Amino acid sequence: IYGLPIGFFIVFSVIIMLAAYTGKLSKDYVGTIAYLMVIGGAFFYIGGKIPIVNDYMGGATVLPLFGASAMVAYGLVPLYVQKSVAVFMNGGFVNLYIAAILVGSILSLSRKSILKSVFRYLPTIIGSQLVAILFLALAGIITGIGVFEAIFFIGAPTMSGGSSGAIATLPAMYSGIMGIDASKFAGPFLGYTSMANVISILSAAVFSKVFMNFPKINGHGRLLMDQPKDEIMAEESRPSSDKDYGKLGAGLLISLGFMVAGSLIAVVIPQIHMLAWTILLAIFVKAAGLISDDFCDYANFWFQFMLRNLLPVLIAGIGVSYMDVTILGKYFTFGAVFVIVMGIAGAVIGAAAFGYLFKLWPLEASITAA
Repeated sequence: IYGLPIGFFIVFSVIIMLAAYTGKLSKDYVGTIAYLMVIGGAFFYIGGKIPIVNDYMGGATVLPLFGASAMVAYGLVPLYVQKSVAVFMNGGFVNLYIAAILVGSILSLSRKSILKSVFRYLPTIIGSQLVAILFLALAGIITGIGVFEAIFFIGAPTMSGGSSGAIATLPAMYSGIMGIDASKFAGPFLGYTSMANVISILSAAVFSKVFMNFPKINGHGRLLMDQPKDEIMAEESRPSSDKDYGKLGAGLLISLGFMVAGSLIAVVIPQIHMLAWTILLAIFVKAAGLISDDFCDYANFWFQFMLRNLLPVLIAGIGVSYMDVTILGKYFTFGAVFVIVMGIAGAVIGAAAFGYLFKLWPLEASITAA
């Protein structure tokens, strides 16, 4: 775990958990990261060892989410640690991780691939959402919930961009339109969004395994169906690490620079989210050839470092701070679940169909866009 033999990991875990449960764990980032590394790493390891759970349910990544959330629900995470984790997660760690992933993954692609994929992917996302709305309407009719309710009060929260959209943005919009207290929307919306996130994650894990040997729809991680072999080889031949650790620092600065630039553009044009501007800016810079391959490699090095070392920390932090398993049960009704499943099914079918129309691999299009 984290490159350590199990015995050494257990030794460090005992020390850190002893400090946590005796109230002596520091409330700064040192104690918080240490705690999340322990519970995230343990659940990540266990999830990766359970055959069916790991192969078909994304166990290595899903178990830290549910495990950490369950620990909170059963009172196994001290309150002061929960507060420290909340400060850590809300203090920018999520965006630090996202910046590494977005910028590193985009800049590591070949310039030709980006030029070909951008104008195919946007229609795929739009098509995915249109078919999802049609399926939501159909589910509303079947369950008796109603088309309006199914689309705007169950479907929309699940498409709103995570818990912040469900808790803050949509309730504020609906409150202004309907004149109803926004707090009445937040609970149900968060419950539906949590359910949809879980179903989506599990679906993506299952699809990637079930359709492993379907060559007509599975690109095995590649988005473009008509990508020439030389472009594929160029992408795969780029290094993912380097012995010069200074290049990690360069990659960190590059990823943060793009994120800050995206936030500045969002001040001028706030209708588009900061993260979307970061993505668009990275695509533009790469497509226009304004950044060297060496700098792109540095960003990729930092991305790989974050992915390989801090993913369990991120997922465990989300489980502790953002996911409440008790909320899932409160709003877990047959009608709501059916509407959510239908919405996800519509999104998947729409993404696969439009992706295929624009010569994207259907499986990759459905998992990423839907």
